Amino acid sequence: MISNLHLHSRFSDGMSWPEDVALEAARVGLDMVALTDHDTMAGVERFARQCQALSLVAIPACEIDVFEPQIDYKSELLAYFPYADIKTCAPATKRLLNDSLTQRRARLEFFIHSAQELYPDIPLSFEDLFKDKTTFEFDEQLAQRISWSKVDLFLYLKARRCIHPEMNYKTFKKRFFANKMLKKFKLDKPNIASIVYAVHADGGFVVVPHLGHLWDDDYSLMYKEREKLRSLLAWFRRAGVDGIELYWYNSEYKSAKINELVREVAKPQGFFFTYGSDCHGAGSGKHTIMKFKGQFEGFPTRKSIS
Repeated sequence: MISNLHLHSRFSDGMSWPEDVALEAARVGLDMVALTDHDTMAGVERFARQCQALSLVAIPACEIDVFEPQIDYKSELLAYFPYADIKTCAPATKRLLNDSLTQRRARLEFFIHSAQELYPDIPLSFEDLFKDKTTFEFDEQLAQRISWSKVDLFLYLKARRCIHPEMNYKTFKKRFFANKMLKKFKLDKPNIASIVYAVHADGGFVVVPHLGHLWDDDYSLMYKEREKLRSLLAWFRRAGVDGIELYWYNSEYKSAKINELVREVAKPQGFFFTYGSDCHGAGSGKHTIMKFKGQFEGFPTRKSIS
């Protein structure tokens, strides 16, 4: 099936609600899709209902922020639950995510307080940011289900004219966080063992996304350090990770080269492969749903990868 299993909505740092993500997936000719919001599955049921109406296969999923000190891995893991009931899926994983959601909310409110010190003449608040992001009046229940991010803060400060309208997110992070204009707030992220345990307990699969990012999407460097790549993948396999994502690296040529290398190194180690473009929607700078997809062979049975 033609698939793109890495998409984001407004429940994390995407620009569209789940129903609109599904509509766009149908328009670009996808057969199988997954909403992989950061540290939340709050939009999965809405996404699945819309996909069903459009004759798309929707896989319950999420993207989980992780820090693994053993290999200094500061990135994410994707979790997929293809055999689960959409309404009751992934209870162990959702318990893991609840702590991350609480921390993300606390971090955003902390950043807003810090921004208030920088811009005392501008009325900034979490409730106002909520309305700016969702277009709704403040709703505490919905606020608890959204995975709040630095992107939300960036867009809010831009909307309130605190920062230049032409500033991009990369520049914002460098100026406000690297240069310590805003105070730091460190999230306590789960390690790989915790994620693998929870996802496997729920009958799901753990997949490493966008491996090329670890080499700054530099194919030449990645090829030169392919033994390092091989060792890293071996570590992931021993840790119980099931699959590797083939990814969109901003050009067809670069994507083909990096994905070919990743497949060549990972396949002998027993991984399966998914396809994902990491689309965040129109206006995000990562509107990639139409740029990358693949003929997905399907998820293995749990027995075949254990």
